[in-house]
Amino acid sequence: MKEFIEKFKEIKNIIEKNQNIILTAHVNPDGDAVGSGLGLFLTLKENYKDKNIRFVLQDNIPYTTKFLKGSEEIEVYDKDKKYSCDLLIFLDSATRDRTGETGKNIESKITINIDHHVSNPLYADINCVITYSSSTSEIIYNFIKYMNYKFSLSAAEALYLGLVNDTGNFSHSNVKVGTMQMATDLIAMGVNNNYIVTNFLNSNSYQTLKMMGEALRNFEFYPEKKLSYYYLDSETMKKYNAKKEDTEGIVEKILSYYEASVSLFLREEADGKIKGSMRSKYEINVNEVASLFGGGGHYKAAGFSSNLSANEILEIVLKNI
Repeated sequence: MKEFIEKFKEIKNIIEKNQNIILTAHVNPDGDAVGSGLGLFLTLKENYKDKNIRFVLQDNIPYTTKFLKGSEEIEVYDKDKKYSCDLLIFLDSATRDRTGETGKNIESKITINIDHHVSNPLYADINCVITYSSSTSEIIYNFIKYMNYKFSLSAAEALYLGLVNDTGNFSHSNVKVGTMQMATDLIAMGVNNNYIVTNFLNSNSYQTLKMMGEALRNFEFYPEKKLSYYYLDSETMKKYNAKKEDTEGIVEKILSYYEASVSLFLREEADGKIKGSMRSKYEINVNEVASLFGGGGHYKAAGFSSNLSANEILEIVLKNI
């Protein structure tokens, strides 16, 4: 990422010129949103002790990321409060709308967008979008490294978790030499791979396991399109008192069926909208499919939100894969 050093310098210069800084990331945050945001948050706090720095998200962080040191400082957006800052930094958000209430309502003088999604339209005043990066956490790590910031083991653990999340524990095709070098550097610094993976991937809530069981019992397979499909309605979520974060991992799990090449997971939201997630193994570009519904993401991982019914969405997807 050396070709982005000038962009990193520009971002560092803006950070140094502004006193009140808020970081945010996408709704229903995953490990990369939490990891990249927390890693940058802790690093900026350590290096700029005189600045007011906050990390604010629309939604609660997943249960599986709460073991990270410093995660208790992440704030959940309160609609009854007024938020304003000098600098607002968007992390891991393909669009400003993807940040929900934070991107819509937090007032700022200048904005920075740091992301790796190919569908990102460069929506901020300053944009650092590196689409070949495995994760936003990898971008933040390189920003910290090349800008010679001091950073703690807690920040390193957060960034490592983000890397594990977006690489599928180093199993996806986005793993490159630089990705493994980052992992090596962080482990050399003291990050315990087993500790991160055990807490993040193997410490699920009761509701998460129940949601996964429902998915495995009820998912459908369309052999002519090699599509694994599952629709989760709000009544099933209420039955188990499940939250949005308890559905993480379903879209990947149904893709693991050996005959499947692509997966579609639809979840009914409280407002009646449908949240869609797609994954693919090989040649299918799910970013293009998600764009049909106003969404996007990556070639092999994308998402969207729609007012259409689940059956209507499924019909469109089947016609376009």
